[in-house]
Amino acid sequence: MSKFYVEGGIFKDLADPAPQPGTEEKYGPFDTEAEADKVWRARMSDKIDICNHRLQVFAREA
Repeated sequence: MSKFYVEGGIFKDLADPAPQPGTEEKYGPFDTEAEADKVWRARMSDKIDICNHRLQVFAREA
């Protein structure tokens, strides 16, 4: 059964695969993708003015 996580942060640029140190964000595990999506939407709206802020929803096997 998959668990869902929200991960990301503030990135230096789009080519850099890792967030800048100290800006990392991790939330979860969530039982459903809908729960993870709700957290994703809330966290993205908190930092809407930061163009290099990215979060993604990931599914991982539990």
